[in-house]
Amino acid sequence: MEIEKVSFPSPWSVEMFEREIALMVSHFFVVLADSAVIGYGGYWCIHDEAHIVNLAVHPSMRSRQVGRRILDYLIEDMLKYKVDRILLEVRKSNIAAQGLYTAAGFLRTGSRPRYYGSEDAILMEKKIETKSF
Repeated sequence: MEIEKVSFPSPWSVEMFEREIALMVSHFFVVLADSAVIGYGGYWCIHDEAHIVNLAVHPSMRSRQVGRRILDYLIEDMLKYKVDRILLEVRKSNIAAQGLYTAAGFLRTGSRPRYYGSEDAILMEKKIETKSF
């Protein structure tokens, strides 16, 4: 919970994580270094669509490509479900996360005013190219 608390102005509670993980559509992964959690990410997979619901990295491990590795792993896992697109929301003020997602091929598709209380969310999407033979 430490990473969640230092990463987000409105962190998820233990109960929120428990409810999230219990959902049939939910997929969560953690990254360990020396038996300590240094990051995690989760998504929902519903039909042909995936939605990243959380991704965080311990502050001491940021700028070391941990977030990118988590994101790449999530995307790779999503492909097992043959999704056509991946959606997410990110705080307007979270420039680092927006950069991470843009570098991974996500495009800004809109915004949600006051999605995070007083702060807007930027909507981003990555379309998955399917190869047909």
